[in-house]
Amino acid sequence: MNTAFQPSGNEVKQAAFSDHRRSGKLSVSRSLVLSSLAGGPRTRNELAVRTGLPLASICGRCRELLDLEYIEVAGLTADTPARQVLALSDSGRALVLQAAEALKNREGANDAAK
Repeated sequence: MNTAFQPSGNEVKQAAFSDHRRSGKLSVSRSLVLSSLAGGPRTRNELAVRTGLPLASICGRCRELLDLEYIEVAGLTADTPARQVLALSDSGRALVLQAAEALKNREGANDAAK
């Protein structure tokens, strides 16, 4: 009988999430969702198609962004079954604008250095 320590499913998930967060991919995924919503309200399925991320990743990032109050539920689709339509909140719009301004400043600094 193998008595070696075997991590539980939750421990494996938490370790994988920590690795994902440390790699920077989590921030990239969140940024993709936020920038896609800057173009207007969308469903999670539309976000998955637009960003190229798997729907499972989109759902996770949307949950996090909803919890952080960067996005909000703007309504429901008329489809059956109805799907939530997500949009940037005021703080989400401010975050996207701040990121765009930082990128613009960085590009200006790079141009000045040439």
